[in-house]
Amino acid sequence: MERMEHKTKAVTVRISVPLLRRLMKLRKAKTQSELINTLLAEEEERINSHRVLRATAGTVKPSSINDRLF
Repeated sequence: MERMEHKTKAVTVRISVPLLRRLMKLRKAKTQSELINTLLAEEEERINSHRVLRATAGTVKPSSINDRLF
């Protein structure tokens, strides 16, 4: 069994100051780190959601859907 090690990587991204300020304001982030962490968490959630959708695609039968709930 392989042991997985979590490593920290530094990433450099160039973004214009007005765009950075606008994103921080829209996301109500007080720091650049907070903005980056929020964006990364959202991306991770999106990836996981797509993985679940792909894994469950085609598993629901029309007879199991109660259209009166819609």
